[in-house]
Amino acid sequence: MIIRPMGPGDLVAVYALQDLTYPPALRDGPAAFESRLALSADFNLVAELDGTLAGYLVSHPWLSAAPAASDVVVLPTAAECWFIHDLSVAPHARRAGTGRRLVEAGLALARQQAFTTSELIAVEGAHTYWAALGWQVWPDPGPFLAAKVAGYGEAAVYMSRPMKG
Repeated sequence: MIIRPMGPGDLVAVYALQDLTYPPALRDGPAAFESRLALSADFNLVAELDGTLAGYLVSHPWLSAAPAASDVVVLPTAAECWFIHDLSVAPHARRAGTGRRLVEAGLALARQQAFTTSELIAVEGAHTYWAALGWQVWPDPGPFLAAKVAGYGEAAVYMSRPMKG
């Protein structure tokens, strides 16, 4: 398996994987997706397995406890944490450690940039996956954060993780 930076030539396969793994309400259109990539190209990775796209990670510096809505264009802002917007693994690459390898590569990059925390919204029951990787449910989201998270679906959960360890 090869983990490498996502490039423009990957986008067709990345969009196809997004369509395969996320319901329509959680998919980002090209403008929204590409705006997240533009925030920090270094934090967007793909995994290749046997020459095909096995998964991708879209992440970027962001404000703590202030996630953007799905499918909106985001603009650069002050960076307080490393935010994981999207992790997707192709069905043929599941159970091969693809997601874990993408996340570990992202964590290493975030540590190099001196981030001390990571945050994400776990969707569709994925909070157990993220908890196994060290993320914890945000203790008290408050009304603003709760409303943002609700836009990602009924089962969405806001989570964070310290960068050490």
